[in-house]
Amino acid sequence: MHRLYLILFSAACLAAPAFCDEAATARRFEAAKRSEPELVAFLKGMPKGADLHSHVWGAVYAESILDSAAKSAFFIDPQSLAVSTLAKAGFVPTKDLLTDKRLTARFLDAVSMRGSRPLGSGHDHFFDTFHLFVPLMRPMGPDARLAEVIGRAKAQNVQYLELMDDVASDAAQDKALRDPPATNDLDQALAAMRKRFPALLADAKTYLDARDHEVAKLLGLQAPVSSVEAPITVRYVYTVYRLLPEAGFFADMAAGLFLASQEPRVAAVNIVAPEDDPAARRNFDSQMRVIDFLWNRLGKPNLTLHAGELTLEYSPVEPMRSRIRKSIELGHARRIGHGVSVAWEDDLPGLFREMKEKHVAVEINLTSNENILKVSGADHPFNLYRANGIPLTLNTDDEGVNRSNLTMEYVKATRTFGLSYQDLKELSRNGIEYSFLPGAGLFEAAGYNHPRPEFSRVREPAWQPDAWARALMAKSEKLALQVRLERAFVDFER
Repeated sequence: MHRLYLILFSAACLAAPAFCDEAATARRFEAAKRSEPELVAFLKGMPKGADLHSHVWGAVYAESILDSAAKSAFFIDPQSLAVSTLAKAGFVPTKDLLTDKRLTARFLDAVSMRGSRPLGSGHDHFFDTFHLFVPLMRPMGPDARLAEVIGRAKAQNVQYLELMDDVASDAAQDKALRDPPATNDLDQALAAMRKRFPALLADAKTYLDARDHEVAKLLGLQAPVSSVEAPITVRYVYTVYRLLPEAGFFADMAAGLFLASQEPRVAAVNIVAPEDDPAARRNFDSQMRVIDFLWNRLGKPNLTLHAGELTLEYSPVEPMRSRIRKSIELGHARRIGHGVSVAWEDDLPGLFREMKEKHVAVEINLTSNENILKVSGADHPFNLYRANGIPLTLNTDDEGVNRSNLTMEYVKATRTFGLSYQDLKELSRNGIEYSFLPGAGLFEAAGYNHPRPEFSRVREPAWQPDAWARALMAKSEKLALQVRLERAFVDFER
């Protein structure tokens, strides 16, 4: 029987070489499940389609912030860790962070989720970190921040990133958003904002051109980081602070939606800040109406919205009954970030039908949900979404603050939900399929078993694109990156 199995297995390999290596790789993966180090060793090299939910300012590790702070001319209070640009009584130079071991440890614990917090809330500690480290991160500059985040993803075989980060200079954004127009008449408010758009767009193009060049240089890449010719491709998501007064929110959202409709490197717009904040709860409906108004008048660009990052510990039931549905129907979200509270939504079967009809994916952030909301394992809606056919992607959220990375999100998903290698490949492919990259995709039908005829052999080891296939990829960034991901799997499974 053993010899017969070998004969049949060899015949299958000769008949379908593209799937032989996949089967062997799946067996290696099952063996790697014996321990976390084995899983890490396996998954760090596995191709990962994308990280679609990453805040750059929260993705930089505390040690990098410490190193940058120690080089700055700032001062820090050893007790409160408050930062000042001026010498004050009781403050010490930030260079002391490198020599005072106790201060170093306190600082690293305070600006990340490392260490223990027996008396505190992970939720509160997480959001408090930003108040401490943001002033110290500014001297790093955008290029060093991006190079760290992009370089870390590249080292883990991630193909594509949509990064929530600045997309224009501080000066240009300040000018565009200063003295926002009153919102008693939304048409007049938008007309006032339109006068500010040209200068903002010109600055954004110059700003992103500089990031393309400087970050590629830091990473030793020959192509700009936004190019599909680079080994990892980057787009940006404009972020709007949800705790702004209505006029400020309107102005910021108008600027973001305009840029997303005019500058290809700005892939989408999102809203940020704690969803459970009282102001966020009170203003949610009015903010969705603002988004709906602007989206319909500014070219209907892409939106991905944080929605449902809530539990009963931080929210009454009432907001959770419609938070995700309204984000899709009024906020026009094509992806939902977190979606933890989905089980509380009214008419959940109807919501799932709508999400499938509109091809709305959910950005899953396992480590973040565990750290901030204490939601993990069977308490997480991961399996609820999968059981109802909702596409999911794995993401990092704030990997620096959370002491994680995309590999560890795959490890956590595997160990928590018992995923197979095929499950992980689907999650990886979802990253590009549900990205905001423009163009027709690689796959003709639902699922990933039916590539377009021109690419029917894309998973064969010896395949090379012919002239027609290259022409099609040149017209579609999504197609180009999906092909690159499939070829990365071929290389990984050899």
